[in-house]
Amino acid sequence: MSAGKPAMRDIVGGDRPPLQFRKWLILTHRYAGIVLSFFFVMWFLSGIAMIYARGMPGLTPDMRLERITELNLGAVKLSPAEAVAKAELGEAPARAMMLMIMDRPAYRFTVSAGTVTLFADTGELLSEIGQGEAMRIASSFMEMPQSRMHYAGELNEPDQWTLQERRRLPMQKVIVDDDARSELYISEETGDVEVMTTGGTRAMAWFAAIPHWMYFTALRIKDETWRQVVLWTSGAGALLALLGIVLAFTQFPTRYSGLMRWHYVTGAVFGVLTLTWVGH
Repeated sequence: MSAGKPAMRDIVGGDRPPLQFRKWLILTHRYAGIVLSFFFVMWFLSGIAMIYARGMPGLTPDMRLERITELNLGAVKLSPAEAVAKAELGEAPARAMMLMIMDRPAYRFTVSAGTVTLFADTGELLSEIGQGEAMRIASSFMEMPQSRMHYAGELNEPDQWTLQERRRLPMQKVIVDDDARSELYISEETGDVEVMTTGGTRAMAWFAAIPHWMYFTALRIKDETWRQVVLWTSGAGALLALLGIVLAFTQFPTRYSGLMRWHYVTGAVFGVLTLTWVGH
């Protein structure tokens, strides 16, 4: 009898599952595994990369704090009450703050309809951010001359790097001429830099968050489709792992040796871990 083959008497096995059922389990596990194995190898490897990438590129609170422009209180001409009156909000603001926009002090009020920004030096309302304003904001944010800012256009639909901030659209995109190959996305409504990416964070995302979360633009913009794809693929993976665990116990008593025996041993151990991971 050749090694790696089960003994003939084990095929009929006493209390083991019927032959046809076991054959169905084996074939399903084998061919579904071939189809899904590439996907799950990618998923595991991208999960390891996620440890270092920490999700999609963006702008962390610490990065925002590092780049906040110091308030020029000497240029403030309007009190908060005067600014509220000048803005004609129509309701008491839920939140008010002072910040610098394009090197000018400004009040920002949050109301039910959104945000209203008014410059504290002249009482002028912040109009929609266009190309010129976006270039000045980017220059101030990066602390670089405008000559190193390159306007990349208006964004009305999310691209790969604005999927998580699409509620902030439309945005203006500015490419920075720096060593990091930075790109900025600026909200037309508020003038805030909402997203900042670099060449390194973009490259890392393609190895980590994008494949791991299935954050491909064409798929992710369709929320329900993306949700169903994630549910069905993870469900298929859980079923595949479960079948492998069942086979580990039903086939292990057979006289497999060598690599096949190790396949069942390691499959029983790591299959449980995989099943709980996929199910989570």
